[in-house]
Amino acid sequence: MGHDRAFSTLHLPPGQRVARWTEAASDRFVESRFKVQDPDRFVASMLHRDLAELSVTRITSVGHGFKHITRSQRQVARAHEDFFLVSVQLEGSCWIAQGGRETRLAPGQFAIYDTRRPYELLLEEDYQQAVLRIPCATLMARAPDCDAQTAQAISAASSSARRLIHQVREACRGTRLSRPALAEALLGAVGGGLRGDADSRAATPHSRRTLLARIKAHVVAHLGDPQLSVPGIAATLGLSTSYLHQLFRSEGSTLERWIWAQRLAACERALIDPRAARHTLTQIAYSHGFSDAAHFSRSFQQRYGASPREYRKSAATVPAAGPRD
Repeated sequence: MGHDRAFSTLHLPPGQRVARWTEAASDRFVESRFKVQDPDRFVASMLHRDLAELSVTRITSVGHGFKHITRSQRQVARAHEDFFLVSVQLEGSCWIAQGGRETRLAPGQFAIYDTRRPYELLLEEDYQQAVLRIPCATLMARAPDCDAQTAQAISAASSSARRLIHQVREACRGTRLSRPALAEALLGAVGGGLRGDADSRAATPHSRRTLLARIKAHVVAHLGDPQLSVPGIAATLGLSTSYLHQLFRSEGSTLERWIWAQRLAACERALIDPRAARHTLTQIAYSHGFSDAAHFSRSFQQRYGASPREYRKSAATVPAAGPRD
């Protein structure tokens, strides 16, 4: 059964505040080093809640200089458990750096960092932040590419960020939801943000082209799979279905139409390829992802103006014509 723990430096002797805070933070998150600009006047509090396999901690600090948190390679090597930490900025700002990337969190944004690698945080004088601690395997089951998405801010405008802020506030002030249900809601929001934040991070023309090329290469490599679908592609590539649709709208099409167009084009090439002459029309259709011969015939005639049989026959009467692209 989970439990709640509160901690504050307010009534501690000034000379003990940073050391006691570091001890409490390391217990609730992972071992790290904490430095503050004015240690004797450092005042901060945390409210920690265990929720099934994850935890959420709200941290509030007022004034007295910047706070600097580092996790070293030596501390990583001593660790026996692997976690992702999710910083959800409620007030103030936070700078996060890991693996050659860095980002600044404004209120409403969140980012993850991996405790299996060194990281660094710098926090403003006044700030409030919620930190989720999630086992690596648990988060990677929701967002397989999350270890490549550390120190990247998730937009406050995204639906996942808004949902996460709401769930965090509910978790910190108490809610009627059971702890496992609340943990599931938080995981869903974080995972959705990480899967769908290709939506915001892929906003540049270059990255859109790269993603489109990656999606198309995946489709071409799996044309023969009749189960190939938009949700399946999204799950495999770690993208949201809505973003897949958005990418192909920019090309004046849909991903589903593009898949069927590629299947028809592959069938068309097979019909005029002498090496496939022994294959029946049904074999050609099924080998390129069709599961219904009548559907294949109708779709082919609509696109090429002739039935597959007629198209193959007419191609055979033009011996000089090689296979078309």
